[in-house]
Amino acid sequence: MNKNLRAGNTLLATLMSLGLVACTTQEATPNGSGGSTVPAGTGGAVTGTGGAGVAGSTGAATGLGTVCPPPSQVITNFAYTPSDAGTADTTAVRFGSSGTLQGGESFYPGAGEAFALTSDVTQSSWHITGTIGNYSGFALYFDSGSTPCDRVDASQFKGISFTISGSVPHGNAITFGVGTVKDTPSGTWMHDVGGKTAAKAADVGSCIPTSGTQYYHPGCGDPTTQIPITATAITQSITWATLTGGTPDASPDPSGITSIYWFFPWTGSTDTSYPVDITIDNLAFIQ
Repeated sequence: MNKNLRAGNTLLATLMSLGLVACTTQEATPNGSGGSTVPAGTGGAVTGTGGAGVAGSTGAATGLGTVCPPPSQVITNFAYTPSDAGTADTTAVRFGSSGTLQGGESFYPGAGEAFALTSDVTQSSWHITGTIGNYSGFALYFDSGSTPCDRVDASQFKGISFTISGSVPHGNAITFGVGTVKDTPSGTWMHDVGGKTAAKAADVGSCIPTSGTQYYHPGCGDPTTQIPITATAITQSITWATLTGGTPDASPDPSGITSIYWFFPWTGSTDTSYPVDITIDNLAFIQ
């Protein structure tokens, strides 16, 4: 499975962990575009790398995951250069360089879904459009170029900033979230209780849910914040303390970041579909 697929799966899992998606035992198919040149492995939040299977295990392992190379302050400016190797895809661009945190972008749902998002980076920014009629969002995935990794140590930084503009008629806001090791369910729990047979004890995550399934695990949740959306681009500077509501840790531990993502408002089957148009640029850690 390429990283973009897995990042899409973990974004869906994040929405479910926040109680935003009905409980299910079937894994949805995420957007598969972009990132096809990236080596197969882990990107995003919930699933990790390595470790032996935990069939028959009853305890909960503390999964610290595989730490990524150190991040630079600038995560990505979404620079699109068609002549460069690996940039033929118009839906995503790689960020990072050798020896530093690397990765790319993912979004959900993608082509083939009833309500699909479209991603475009050809203007050297991340442009997300579509009609929201289900749980939908976009995220980053992480790697080290040739080796999977699933935990970023950003403790030298104070938070994350980015410019954002566009239109979200449903509330004029989106949710920004950061997953962490301490707020992510352990691989052992996901396997033994959550029913995710591919989960391993070494998968990133140390939280033990109070109950639940693969996609629904109360007692473990990411810290988030609401981001206002206006037609004019505004730089949002999100400090770690601004992100709240996580469980068991209310705010993120920046030494164990497992995901960075955004998702659109959607309350379920009683909601009404609506169009969205979002542009993000200048994504960076705050010194």
